[in-house]
Amino acid sequence: MKRAIFIFSLIVICLALSRIAFSQSSAEPSAKADAAKACPFSIVGLWRSVAITGSTPIVFDFSPEGWVALLGPSTDTLPQDFEIITTVTYKLDKPTAPGRIEFTADRGNDAFPRGTTSMQILLYSDDSFITVNPITGHQAQWVRMQTHRYFLTFAAISGPPQRQRATFAMLTTLDGRQTKVEALGVQITKAADGKPLSVFGPIAAELYDQLTDENDRDKKNAKKSNKDDTVLMRLELTAAEFKKTHNVFEIWDKYVKTQALPHDNPYQNVMEFFNRTAESLDRCDEKLKLHAPTQRERDEIASRYDSPQHPLEYVRITRKKNGELHVKDSEFPWGWKPTL
Repeated sequence: MKRAIFIFSLIVICLALSRIAFSQSSAEPSAKADAAKACPFSIVGLWRSVAITGSTPIVFDFSPEGWVALLGPSTDTLPQDFEIITTVTYKLDKPTAPGRIEFTADRGNDAFPRGTTSMQILLYSDDSFITVNPITGHQAQWVRMQTHRYFLTFAAISGPPQRQRATFAMLTTLDGRQTKVEALGVQITKAADGKPLSVFGPIAAELYDQLTDENDRDKKNAKKSNKDDTVLMRLELTAAEFKKTHNVFEIWDKYVKTQALPHDNPYQNVMEFFNRTAESLDRCDEKLKLHAPTQRERDEIASRYDSPQHPLEYVRITRKKNGELHVKDSEFPWGWKPTL
């Protein structure tokens, strides 16, 4: 009797183990990020997928609220002016690391049949993802449309008292229609007694326009003394990189508005602002790896120069260490428009 019970127990255990093994083998493979990538995914924005729509030119506008607008593009308009054909809802199982996406359409359309369409996400990156329909086995690649371009500029100018001096970081956004610029840093103003006063805050447009016009004067600057220097470091950002960097700008802009800057010395503020901005580009996938001055290099700057000169030397070292990333005026896409 005991032997029979023992054999029955073994059979039960084996059956349980076989069920576990079967469920594991039949489970869908999890979605993978691109090689060596662990960045959070964001689906918000405009995407194309020829495999989904066939020859019908449709653009998918994913909103953060769970709606997808199907847009009919035109070669004569920008994405902001696309006409909405219809809308469906979508849901990701894990928004920042998705393995599955579901689309629900009240009525069928050129992209989705009526009801819920479930797709597995095989692979994803900042600008693309691949889905497969588990029923039909049909695969589709989705590619993000570039509707904006983003640039970050570190700039510093140092000269005699009669010249305007400033140092700042600047974000430039292009959307094919207008150029938006946001700049924070130190500039020289006049105190109540008429004396020059260094102030950290938003940079006047005429000042950053004047400085960025001097972007390609490296050879001339090399022949000048440090009494009259202009140094720029400009690099292009992805949408994800821009978002992280813009968050730093928002924090420091709030410091200015609430009079809560961390230091009394404006040049200490701009140096910390530069460091925080550079650190925001320490991306998990290292698509853009900015080599900012090390702590040792910053200490050497502090020991060799007066505080008004610190930001200029910081930008100079940054430019030297990242020359291959620098975007010259001759390379800047002044008249850029999205490719539709």
